[in-house]
Amino acid sequence: LYWGEGTKSNESSVRLGNTDPRLIKKFIEFLTKIYGIDTEKLHFGLQIFSDMSPRKALHFWQKHLMVREDQFQKIIVTKARSIGTYRKKTKHGVLTVYFNNKKLRDIICNEIENL
Repeated sequence: LYWGEGTKSNESSVRLGNTDPRLIKKFIEFLTKIYGIDTEKLHFGLQIFSDMSPRKALHFWQKHLMVREDQFQKIIVTKARSIGTYRKKTKHGVLTVYFNNKKLRDIICNEIENL
């Protein structure tokens, strides 16, 4: 998941963004089961369109991921333009998981390079 969906350019944290709560949950499961990460130390960024309810989107992700509201950064709202296939996929916004740990980021990137 990280290989395809993760942000490798940020050298100080592990980040993965997606619209699918199942994919995000699997990535969190990967971090907790493989690397022993405490979910309390994860942070989340949420980007939505201006015609979406920030509150509803936040509650959707909190419910699916079972995380606290204070783990979320300020919601980024992008002006809604046209309705396309991408907008249909993002009815709850794009969620990014953040784990600020350079050492883990380097370990994961090195493991990917060794594949």
